[in-house]
Amino acid sequence: MGSQNSYKQYLFYDLETSGTNPSFDQILQFAGVKTDLSFNEIERYEFRIKLRNDVIPEPGALIVNRLNIDKIIVGESEYDAVKKIQSILSAPGTINIGYNSISFDDEFMRFNYFRNLLEPYANQKSGCIRMDLLPITLMYYLFKKESMIWPVNNGKVNLKLENLNDLNGLADGMAHDAVVDVLATIEMARRFKKFDPNMWDYLCGHFNKKQDYERIEKLEEVVFSDDFKCRKGFFIKNGFGYQNNCISACIVIGKHQTRDQTYWLRLDKEDFTRYSNNNEIQNVLKKNIVKRKTAVPDFIIPFKERYFELLTKDKRNTLDLNLNWLFDNYSELLILKEDLIAFEYEDKKVDLDSSLYQRDFFTNKEKKVFNHFHSLDEPSDKIAFAESLNPSFEREMSIRILGRNFYELLPEKIKIEYDALVLKIAEDDFTDHMGRRRNTVEKALNNIRKIMSDPSKYDNEQYDILKSYESYLLNRS
Repeated sequence: MGSQNSYKQYLFYDLETSGTNPSFDQILQFAGVKTDLSFNEIERYEFRIKLRNDVIPEPGALIVNRLNIDKIIVGESEYDAVKKIQSILSAPGTINIGYNSISFDDEFMRFNYFRNLLEPYANQKSGCIRMDLLPITLMYYLFKKESMIWPVNNGKVNLKLENLNDLNGLADGMAHDAVVDVLATIEMARRFKKFDPNMWDYLCGHFNKKQDYERIEKLEEVVFSDDFKCRKGFFIKNGFGYQNNCISACIVIGKHQTRDQTYWLRLDKEDFTRYSNNNEIQNVLKKNIVKRKTAVPDFIIPFKERYFELLTKDKRNTLDLNLNWLFDNYSELLILKEDLIAFEYEDKKVDLDSSLYQRDFFTNKEKKVFNHFHSLDEPSDKIAFAESLNPSFEREMSIRILGRNFYELLPEKIKIEYDALVLKIAEDDFTDHMGRRRNTVEKALNNIRKIMSDPSKYDNEQYDILKSYESYLLNRS
């Protein structure tokens, strides 16, 4: 990773979850494989986690992961499993890597740590670093086509891990089993590095904050005035669409004043010259902004002639038109920049489980309470400690942990407090930080019936999973 000398191992990992909401859903299966830097296996981990009493899984997640309700109502408690997972992922010198892990698995882990009173950003500290094989795969697809057989359906590329595994024989076993997905990810990384080790090392460097920042600083500048210069580059992102080769010509117009977030303006998507009204211009510019964090690829590559071939002729024309227009109208960029770099999200009333980004970090006082809570070995001692706390964030979070993981051991008074808390969550229907709501029994039953209305799309095993889940929900007290 530029200099990988400080890193001793990879930790490839994958999660299977009860749904897609990191605040309100939970991990049901964790698989991890530690390898050396040549992808030789050192150690393997697997945890199957018991369904919490306050989580209603998404029926779609159960049939995709082929998890029968009978399999997930047993297993290790979330609290115990997450503590072990954190110690694995945050071991010093570890490169944590998965497939689409930064935007999904990594955020899931962060919220799991948070609601279990553990350091939410542990995987990015202690000499650890994060990588993600999905954007690397996209780069090999674009620039090293011969490295893999690429899944194409009706002329459209699909880089889902299961499709790549099926075509290339990466790992044996059922798709969406966490262990199989991890082994497939390791094999794909091995093949990419073997096919072009220099490209592998170059791409890995983008996940290092110092290297990523230095590479951005070396991009060619567009000079609008003595006081206003913007670097330009090709932004590579799945979301741009395979019909566009997932590439867009962009300039970076600014960095948020408090957050690690830069703003890139796409110059080849929409013709800015068609607009003359100031409000219209600002709206169209804002619509073409893409956000990026340092060392969280999507990759940025220099404006080199060979990359222009990935743009259609129309997009190259739009790029030229927009650049010329911006030289005459760069004051519009200055207005947009001031708006973006000072933007703050509106404070929302969210459930405590989703308050991570509003709190950001635990205070020293809270850390002291949480560390003492974790240091107590016996659940009875944790219960007594939580009972001794005054009403506070610390007490409510502790009670949630105890109710979810040790409900049968709770004294009646704490059971009532936890039950009231869960009922309050359901009644208030608090959203998460994105405005999404918890799943409910009613929603899940409606989804099951909707899915089962077209049985031709599913096999017998998936049908049985839905039927047993429906029965579980109907009998749930």
